[in-house]
Amino acid sequence: MDTEQNKFTVSDAPRSILIAGYSAGLGVSLEKRFQQAGYEVITVARHPSATVQCDLTDAEATAALFARLDQSAPPLAGVIHNAMEFLRSPMLETTALQMESVWRSMVLTAFNLAQQAVPRLAQQGGGSILFSGASGSLRAGAGFSAFSSAKFALRGFVQALAREHGQHGIHAAHIVIDGLIRSEKTALRFPGADPVNMIDPDALAAQYFNLFHQEASVWSQEIDIRPQDAHVELRSAT
Repeated sequence: MDTEQNKFTVSDAPRSILIAGYSAGLGVSLEKRFQQAGYEVITVARHPSATVQCDLTDAEATAALFARLDQSAPPLAGVIHNAMEFLRSPMLETTALQMESVWRSMVLTAFNLAQQAVPRLAQQGGGSILFSGASGSLRAGAGFSAFSSAKFALRGFVQALAREHGQHGIHAAHIVIDGLIRSEKTALRFPGADPVNMIDPDALAAQYFNLFHQEASVWSQEIDIRPQDAHVELRSAT
């Protein structure tokens, strides 16, 4: 482990990090980066590759998950919300059920997680909650009525959360990922995209790690990240 990786370590009491919406690519890189610093990483998703399978759109299931972790995991240091549902569809062809499903995946999961995480973090003196955004968090294009409206809502939720609970030691931050993250899923979803102009997931995870550990006098509420010289159109989404 290099000097920069050694900058932040959990040396005394172990702490845990919950990564919601865990998957290959960024999820794996985040897991690896926080484990290197000594955190116990709890990965959550609806698929079996995660540590815990949980439907985070279900408020009761989310509450039960946190109650179990209170008993089985070290104290919570923070949460990374990476849950999303990608949908590219003309507005007139998008069903109300699809629209609701995309919103529930990205906004309701964030709300349910924050309601459980904030009181626990505040009781321990604070912590960080990071939320993954996308190009569509800032600008919407044809075919992205469902996806971008949910990402816009997520961004607004994070802004409100930061202003309401910063005084309680909660560092809430939104990351605009303005580009494609290099992964097998990205290659399948966007077969014509050039991997050279994609975001390296390990490098991105390092940015999350640094943001997670910002000193309170210089908290960033939002950062945006994009690959050098990449002209990424709105078709890209994380």
